[in-house]
Amino acid sequence: MTAVSRTIAERYTLLEELGRDGTAVLWRAEEGQDGAQVTIKELPLPTREPAVAERLQREARVSVDHPSVVPVHDVVVADGTAFIVLDPVEARTLEELASSGPLPPRFVAEIGGKVLGALAAAHTAGVVHGDVRPANVLVGPDGSVYLTGFGIAKALDPSGTPAFLAPETIAGHEGTPHSDLWSLGVTLLNASEGGNFFQRANVAATLYAVVNEQPSFTRTPGPLADVLRGLLAKAPQARMLPDHALPLLAKAASGVETPAPQRPGLTPPSVFAVLAGVAGMVLGFALLANAMLMHQAYYFFEFAHLSITVGAISLVLAGVAAVAGGASLLAKVRAGQIMLGVSALLTLLSLCLLTFLGDDRDYLGLPVQPGLTIDLLVLVFAVVLAGVAWFVPAKRPAVG
Repeated sequence: MTAVSRTIAERYTLLEELGRDGTAVLWRAEEGQDGAQVTIKELPLPTREPAVAERLQREARVSVDHPSVVPVHDVVVADGTAFIVLDPVEARTLEELASSGPLPPRFVAEIGGKVLGALAAAHTAGVVHGDVRPANVLVGPDGSVYLTGFGIAKALDPSGTPAFLAPETIAGHEGTPHSDLWSLGVTLLNASEGGNFFQRANVAATLYAVVNEQPSFTRTPGPLADVLRGLLAKAPQARMLPDHALPLLAKAASGVETPAPQRPGLTPPSVFAVLAGVAGMVLGFALLANAMLMHQAYYFFEFAHLSITVGAISLVLAGVAAVAGGASLLAKVRAGQIMLGVSALLTLLSLCLLTFLGDDRDYLGLPVQPGLTIDLLVLVFAVVLAGVAWFVPAKRPAVG
């Protein structure tokens, strides 16, 4: 801070520099003989034309009723410089606070909530700020936050600060509440990430980055990152509105993280589920092979032996059910357990029909006994697997 003693318009005495943003300087000052404390923002005018000074005096006195908006009491123009007289504020600019590196996300979220509240009040009153940036956000040692600069950009430089302009403003549209939300997003991103993502070596490159490039979030977690993504949507109508953003900022400021929702079926199955699923698919292919090779199930229409036809079809269906059941278990769906149970029942039915009623047949040219042994082994495997599968952790398919 720099101590001085300089009188403006014979009414205000500049006492101490509180901070500066390029050519703009924030002062602690006194008013009149009684020494009432005020804060003064010193701004050089781009031209000495009286119309510019008159417009600044008119625009800078916009009235927004919110605790985070510092009222303007007076605007003095002298020697090509404007002095905006505000209520006394003991604070530093967010630009100064963030100049040494990224700020804690919770602190940034707290600041963002208060500034967004001020913007929401201004927009409700029909006022567009037009120059939301770190230099216009004041942060007090007690945690108070103030948004200054209402009407100043509109009066002095309608084009605004390039790195904080919204894409639609760059395209030539008038500033709107949506463009203020974009500028707030860039301001908070600057504080959270430790630098303006869109700032480039020259104005043209900066404007190109604003319109075409998407910012990255390497230091910004959880709800705060969600808010910044919402505020920095390229399309104005797609930007997150205060009613949605304020609760997320409050959550981020409190340090409460919202766990990412788990999409059904995306978490890997357990080892038990994998083993049961693979076993079910192996059983299915074994049943199909048994049906086709040993029981010649491709002769579906043996009307002379209806029991054989029904048994062969049942065995094929048992194999299909087992394959589907094993695949379902790999996806942790309870339907797989039901399918394996159905497969075991169909296996039992088909082998009863094919074995005990077909005494004169052989299996792959073998006598009945070896073939019967294979069938019984397959049946036991099916029954055991159907029972064990119900111990595999699984869930019912999600409805809707």
